[in-house]
Amino acid sequence: MMRQVSSDPRPVLDGRLARSVRTRKAVIDALVALYEEGDLSPTAVRVAGRAGVALRTVYGHFADMESLFAEAGDRELDRLVEVRREVRVDQPYDQRLAAFVANRGVVLEWLLPIMRSAAMREPTSPQLLRNRERFVALGDAETRWVFAAELAALPVARRAEVVHAVHLVAGGPAWIALRLDRGLEPDAATALLLRVLAATLDDLLLR
Repeated sequence: MMRQVSSDPRPVLDGRLARSVRTRKAVIDALVALYEEGDLSPTAVRVAGRAGVALRTVYGHFADMESLFAEAGDRELDRLVEVRREVRVDQPYDQRLAAFVANRGVVLEWLLPIMRSAAMREPTSPQLLRNRERFVALGDAETRWVFAAELAALPVARRAEVVHAVHLVAGGPAWIALRLDRGLEPDAATALLLRVLAATLDDLLLR
């Protein structure tokens, strides 16, 4: 009795799609791993080697390094929801401030290798500039959410000043300065950031 062979192509297509997704993820993982290992300007050859795939495989999934940067940046920004800690907005101001800064420390430390690498390429990479703009917008939105009660009591112009000041004091460049320029460990950097931001907001929010 002959066994009937299915002509349904879906299992084959599904298998190929799954392998394609795994390979694409491996390439992005390799890029991020190189950042974390200190390779801030990785080439496609080094990405391929780190991922354990052929160079043509990298370019089979990504038209160029710019598109790889784009997808890696999007993925890491999307993963912020997994890394960040929830700040309860029903807490008193001092507790919200402390939780906000603790969260910033965790997120910025996690993003540190990516921020360092991006800073080298942003002048010539429109996609990395867009990723940076998205990151800044997310930070501004968090500031407005956590300090909504205090901001509501201020004139519109002063609210904008507060958002600008928080980015200046507790944004990516400030974290890079504390961690790399000043050589502070993450806990020490977070503690200093809290003191400086508390003094800044005391002037802008509470007076």
